[in-house]
Amino acid sequence: MTTNSLWIVKEVADYLNVKDSTIRYWTHIGYIPRIKFKGAVRFRKADIDEWLTRCAVGSRVDPSEYASRILRGRR
Repeated sequence: MTTNSLWIVKEVADYLNVKDSTIRYWTHIGYIPRIKFKGAVRFRKADIDEWLTRCAVGSRVDPSEYASRILRGRR
C-alpha cells in the first residue's frame, strides 16, 4: 500500500484491522470517507487518517489522578 494510491476495501480493512464486510457496511451507510467513480469505490489513506483523527476519543485520565483531583476538591 502506498500513500498516494487509491485503496480497495481489502486494503482499508487491513489498515483498520476490521473485516472487509465492516468496510462495505460503513461505505454503504456513508460512515467512512470514500471516492466513487464508475461504480468502483476507492479510499485515500489521507482521508482515512483524517477521519480517524476526527473519530478519536480523548485520552482517559489515570484512575489515581482522577481520585487525586476529587480529594483535592474536598479541601
